[in-house]
Amino acid sequence: MQKLGLFLFIVSFLPWLAVFFVVPFLPLDITQKTTLSFVLAVGAEVCFWISVVLLGKEIVTKYRRYLHP
Repeated sequence: MQKLGLFLFIVSFLPWLAVFFVVPFLPLDITQKTTLSFVLAVGAEVCFWISVVLLGKEIVTKYRRYLHP
């Protein structure tokens, strides 16, 4: 379960990268870009919070400090 939690924690950052670096350059109109960004953001948050439940708050705090010094 801890490996799944760590995997979900790492995967939760990928949609945010897509929102900032991929979605603006897609050939979609503004409503489609907004909807896609919203879906990616919600998916990222769901992955993050499931990983928090699986890993525990202490481990997530440690990894967040490592990622954002």
